[in-house]
Amino acid sequence: MNQSGAARVVILGGGFAGISAARELGRLARKDPSIEVHLINDENFFVFQPLLPEVVSCGIEPGHILNPIRQLCPAVQFHCATVTHLDLEAQTATLLGSDERRQSILRYDHLIWGLGLKMDLSRVPGMAEHSYPIKTLVDAFHLRNRVLGCLEEADLEADEGVRKKLLTVVTVGGGYSGVETVGEINDLIRSVLPFYPRARRTGHRTVLVHPSERILQELDPDLGEFAQAKLRERGVEIILRTRVTEATGDGVVLSNGEMVAAATVICTVGNSPHPLVGQLALPQDRGRILVDEFLRVKGYQNLWALGDAALIPDMARGGYCPPTAQYAMREGLQCARNVLATIQARPPHPFRFGGLGQLAVVGRHVGVGRLFRWKISGVLAWFLHRLVYLGKVPGFRCKVRVGIDWALDLLFPRDITMMELRRTEQLARAHYREGEVIIRQGEIGDHFYIIDSGQVEVLQEEPGAQPKRLRVLGTGASFGEIALLNAQPRTATVRCLTPVNVVKLSRRDFLTLVGSHDIFRRIVEQQARSLTKN
Repeated sequence: MNQSGAARVVILGGGFAGISAARELGRLARKDPSIEVHLINDENFFVFQPLLPEVVSCGIEPGHILNPIRQLCPAVQFHCATVTHLDLEAQTATLLGSDERRQSILRYDHLIWGLGLKMDLSRVPGMAEHSYPIKTLVDAFHLRNRVLGCLEEADLEADEGVRKKLLTVVTVGGGYSGVETVGEINDLIRSVLPFYPRARRTGHRTVLVHPSERILQELDPDLGEFAQAKLRERGVEIILRTRVTEATGDGVVLSNGEMVAAATVICTVGNSPHPLVGQLALPQDRGRILVDEFLRVKGYQNLWALGDAALIPDMARGGYCPPTAQYAMREGLQCARNVLATIQARPPHPFRFGGLGQLAVVGRHVGVGRLFRWKISGVLAWFLHRLVYLGKVPGFRCKVRVGIDWALDLLFPRDITMMELRRTEQLARAHYREGEVIIRQGEIGDHFYIIDSGQVEVLQEEPGAQPKRLRVLGTGASFGEIALLNAQPRTATVRCLTPVNVVKLSRRDFLTLVGSHDIFRRIVEQQARSLTKN
């Protein structure tokens, strides 16, 4: 309970499940002051993920599928932060905001887990280094630029073989995401090739690789076969019963030994549990949290889990609920009501939802799906797909923007503007005044520093004593590696003796460089051992 006596409910994650639970709890909290609702997400917006393929194909502007969470959930206290640690006994969550040197602690009475699965491309050699996932808006934006960039390069390239590679796109995975992405990209390239004369003469190749007998196995066999036929009619090459065993800068290697040369490889498979799941002793099955029919984590009374991170019993059809957006939204609603019921000492209700059906678009004006008991395909399925998604896009403003984008797409050519969001310099630089502290002892390490000019002193601070100078560092020296290598707080303070200019590497970039460059790793590890010993 907080100081006012209200029960504090903390929701982790701003996906479909988390947002649905937050909006419902926020609505209930307006009528009932006995609950206080907090939502934590590492971005301050909600992304309508089902429309990411249309962002890739330039059919929808990237910002039009975003909703600011503070406006979407006005009755909820929102925290734009990453959850780095959960203490289930103390009932606290440790949060890390944009300033990675400072942490916040948030206590809770009930915790709703809405953190979804993460992409894991490491299972196939080279996939993480050479493929494009499509999980986030940033992924979609980069993939969009990649496709357009390859078209520009192909129109400039004189070598026919290189042009063919630039104009080949391979998509790995024949589920909803893979099929809709390959359909959208194929239609995009077909529609804009007339603007690229040299590339048009070479032609493009769009390949879909899937390990099973047919694509869209979530649908009935005849609908999956219809989708396959329509994609092939539009020029998509579908390779079934085959896996990708390796990805390189030149393309992919298939399980049958064939090499497909491609400049763009898209991966829509390979999920892994959220890193926090591995830190907690929660009941789980293959990384998914086990919950009961009330959406409560087994063995806990105040811990709940939703979405694709949870293994939820399907009370309507048996088995487990599929990890889809429509189920996640319903789970969020029911969980919110069950949490309030528990707080008010009322019995919760089991989650029961049979699904309304499934729809997929396989190209312009072509869709497949099932609504209740009826199978639909063709233009009708495509139209219903758009109608349903327009209804599900949260916020009137986003509905209007998406609707306008779709109307413009029917009237005008696709916008093939390539926007590269790059800083003028890739390495971050910083300037510090004489006497200014660059890092402080006890802070969380966020950067590795290399001195470009100037001098600093390294100080050891002890309670009740004057700081002890350990060493003076000058141009070319580096510092900050100990906290990053050992995942511990800063062991010393670094203060400027003169005006100082430094080059900074973020924690992520530093660890990536250490992990991939043996010489750099040995140097910084040797320096860290030397400094620790001294």
